Amino acid sequence: MPMTGPNNDVEVALKTIDDVLAHLQVLGDVARDARLRLAAYPGGMPSEETTDGGEKERAEPVSPAPRPADPRQVRLTRRQQQVLELLAQGVSNRRIGRSLHITEQTVKSHLHMIYRKLGATDRTEAVVIALRTTLINGSSATAQG
Repeated sequence: MPMTGPNNDVEVALKTIDDVLAHLQVLGDVARDARLRLAAYPGGMPSEETTDGGEKERAEPVSPAPRPADPRQVRLTRRQQQVLELLAQGVSNRRIGRSLHITEQTVKSHLHMIYRKLGATDRTEAVVIALRTTLINGSSATAQG
């Protein structure tokens, strides 16, 4: 018989949250890939919609997510800052999670928000932007975690 009670309810809720975050991460990856592929087409992809006169219209070009106007003005949460500092040290998502006592999915969620705030597309770009804008200092990037 399955265990019931507050502890089990919390575990079930945490598992559900982890599952949702995993699905959102996958969805974000798919959307990002689609956006980049569409941006590669001159003038954007043709739209299947037609005007009232029956003529097909071309879709507006799709561009990657806009970069912040001034990355030095980016405000990270305390936890995002901690994740970014460990990221700069080359620490894996799993090890970041263990160090901060959070799940790997939560690490991925923090990374997604960091990338979005910095206008980065991957780990390396996020660290480079963070170093250039002094969100982290060079000693954070060289420390061993």
